[in-house]
Amino acid sequence: MKKILGVVLAAAMVVSCTNKAKFTISGESEKFAGKYAYLQVEQNRELVTVDSVAVEGNAFVFEGEAEQPYSAYLVIKEAGAERPEIMAKLYVEPAEITINEVEGEKRPTYVAEGGYLNGIMSQINNHLKGIEDEQEWNNVMYASIMGNKGNIISQDLLKANYYSFEPQKVLDAIAIIPAEKQEDFAKMKASAEQALKVQPGNKYIDIVDKTPEGKELSLKSIVENKKNKYVLIDFWASWCGPCMREVPFLVETYKKYHKKGFEIFGVSFDRAREPWLKAIKEKELSWPHVSSVNYWDNQARHDYAVNSIPANFLVDCSTGEIIATALRGEQLEAKIGELLK
Repeated sequence: MKKILGVVLAAAMVVSCTNKAKFTISGESEKFAGKYAYLQVEQNRELVTVDSVAVEGNAFVFEGEAEQPYSAYLVIKEAGAERPEIMAKLYVEPAEITINEVEGEKRPTYVAEGGYLNGIMSQINNHLKGIEDEQEWNNVMYASIMGNKGNIISQDLLKANYYSFEPQKVLDAIAIIPAEKQEDFAKMKASAEQALKVQPGNKYIDIVDKTPEGKELSLKSIVENKKNKYVLIDFWASWCGPCMREVPFLVETYKKYHKKGFEIFGVSFDRAREPWLKAIKEKELSWPHVSSVNYWDNQARHDYAVNSIPANFLVDCSTGEIIATALRGEQLEAKIGELLK
């Protein structure tokens, strides 16, 4: 942890000593033969080609100028093909950049080498690769974001990983981004600010939506039901693999503690009624359910700032306060068991 922090912080202070804006991007491999190389950038969540060249023999070369560094993707594929055969993320900057295959990977993996930004990104990736613990990985990733002082690497890493961090950390990371780029993070900032409102210690926000029978049901009616002591607001979907893996823990905890005052309020992000209803029946999810059946476009998702599922919030019915979030696996039964001894 200290090692990567030192590397990132030191690198963030380096100032390029060249004023030249010229760059080259090249690569050579038998796997490139007979194909085309494309330089693409992301615009409105789509990749747009800004340059392309035919692979000559086994090699390709791009040449150009970059007054300001920018992130891009190098794509190798057949001419006119939709799906890339090879893809590598890189930073286009004044430097000689090469695209090289990483040895020892199970799947063909390519990285960009050459230039200040690509060098820093390689160091970060190499360090992250050896980390198996999720929390340690998140800590190193956040240190990399903050250590790069809001530059383009910091911005890209935050966009790709913000959902892994607590809302205040997201806001702190956005705060160091240059003023001219703040607008790019406006939605993320609003989501993080909303997420702070549903952290433990805050009152729950009511949810009103349609049940499988097509009737309106409110979270408020469940929380205020005198039979219930604790209600778990569970955000899920039948198409979500991680959600389905949580089902056994939900079902077991519900069977064990429902009669003692534990209730679940399921909020589905399904896109169609049939798979939603099928999952409820086949998985024996015998608690109250609601859904707008409109994928991610629903009010509850915005109110609770849910950016990934499964997600859950535990409400104390006696106070209306959220007392825990993100109870996964055996944590759920342990928490409910502690509360309902």
